[in-house]
Amino acid sequence: MLIKNGRVHNGLGDVVSQDLRINGDQIQTIGPNLAALDGEEIFDASGMEIFPGFVQPLSNWGVNGSMTEIRPSSNDNDERSNPIMPELDAFYAFNGRAATAQQLGAFGLTSCGVGPADNNLFGGTIAMFCVDGINPYRMCLKRGCGMMASVTPNLKKTYGSKQQAPQTRMWTFANFSLQLRKAADSQKQSDPSNDTPKDPGQDDKLEALKKVLDGQLPLFVSCDSKTSARQVWDILKDYPQVKLVLVNGFGLTGDEEWIVENKIPLIVRTAASPLDRDAMTLDWNGIAKLWEQGVPVAFSGTYTNGLSAREDMLWNGIEMMKILHDSSAVLPMLTSVPAKIMGVDHLTGSLQEGLRADIVIWSGNPLESYQAHIVRTYQGGRIIYREGDEMKCM
Repeated sequence: MLIKNGRVHNGLGDVVSQDLRINGDQIQTIGPNLAALDGEEIFDASGMEIFPGFVQPLSNWGVNGSMTEIRPSSNDNDERSNPIMPELDAFYAFNGRAATAQQLGAFGLTSCGVGPADNNLFGGTIAMFCVDGINPYRMCLKRGCGMMASVTPNLKKTYGSKQQAPQTRMWTFANFSLQLRKAADSQKQSDPSNDTPKDPGQDDKLEALKKVLDGQLPLFVSCDSKTSARQVWDILKDYPQVKLVLVNGFGLTGDEEWIVENKIPLIVRTAASPLDRDAMTLDWNGIAKLWEQGVPVAFSGTYTNGLSAREDMLWNGIEMMKILHDSSAVLPMLTSVPAKIMGVDHLTGSLQEGLRADIVIWSGNPLESYQAHIVRTYQGGRIIYREGDEMKCM
């Protein structure tokens, strides 16, 4: 089909009045005054704004279904039997029907990351999915987007009540360092040029962490404060190939030179409730300051306890608009930046020829006007929401 006469926001900072042709599941052509082909459906987007679909990098979508869904409210991404579980894969927690039931396309989302909750020191790997479908294998954009880790008080809350470790921050950071050191030692033992006898106790946990150490898997670390984020970085400085991604952004003021110098990506999580004390320390001005200094910033919304709101991504963008006052600067934080952090920017997150046709047509710019609403949402060239569709999941 051909979408004509709209203002195309490519998610990379550019806004141009152009036409856009979809062929199959991809964007085939973007350009001015494209001529319609024989039999081609034409959608006149005059006066409308064409956005990439929002990319939510961390979420519970598809693992917390409605109570009438298959496998309802399962929390199958939240293993609480052992705080060190890097060998797990959140792909197996995903339920396509549960994600589709949320009708995320009606809120501008076309892809989401599903990862372990932040109740474990090392929780396992994250996978990226489309938001509408049934079969997880067909909906999956990428497995192994990164390893999820946490140094938040959630560890103490989860295991302390069972009289198990961790019950202190000392344990959390000591074992964060210890597990990486064990994996590094195991890595040296597996080097063919190393004559040291291999440790028979080498296991799947260390094998999973070795992929973090050699840079195959970015390490997403959920932190509750500026101090804990710096402590994580101090430990990781001994492992130069580790690709750190900071999660939450709580307490950051924009003056963190170590984040700026190393261009450490940041995924900002917002509060699940007014009682989320850690999230109360989120300083939007500090996040904007980091962005202006070249730090990749992406928004996530809430993902830790199943209280996600489908509007989270847009609300976060609007919060940043209050500071930056530039939608072309804010939109990438909802689209191309999270796509790049999750390793799917070659598939989605921006409007470019050859990428998936994950497209949202708005009546106006939603970052500039509360009156803007979604007219159509395309996921891989397929319409998953039309203005006026019945909302089945409230």
